[in-house]
Amino acid sequence: MFGVALKMVNDKDVVCDILQDVFVYYFQKSQNGSTINQPGSWLIRATINKCIDYSKSRKKYTKIEGIDPISEGQDPIDRKQDQAIITLALSKLKPQEKTLALLYSEGMSYKEIAEISGIKLSSVGKMLARTIKKLDKILEKMNYEMY
Repeated sequence: MFGVALKMVNDKDVVCDILQDVFVYYFQKSQNGSTINQPGSWLIRATINKCIDYSKSRKKYTKIEGIDPISEGQDPIDRKQDQAIITLALSKLKPQEKTLALLYSEGMSYKEIAEISGIKLSSVGKMLARTIKKLDKILEKMNYEMY
């Protein structure tokens, strides 16, 4: 949850506050007798929603560092440049597209992505393919190759 929130908000102090809010909310729901069937997915979804709410309140695009294109042995300066380019490209995606890219970059399965994002399992693959294609076009316009 920390990694997901950090990629969306990019501020450790804010992430700690968001996670505290999420856990307090989870605790309150469980104390009120509410049943949460899949707590792991629920917690990640709640974290993503809190991050989106935070970003909207700051009237900024959410920033995520997303997919790490860095190979071993790469110069640290090139690494930072690659991360900056990908962060900029991801900031041009819609919130749902950013969420898909983020969850995919975290190594989650289509089933987990569907549970967390609320998208039908049968639609996840197609939406993710479109998001990756869109991201590739954005990076291409920036003269950067994704692969």
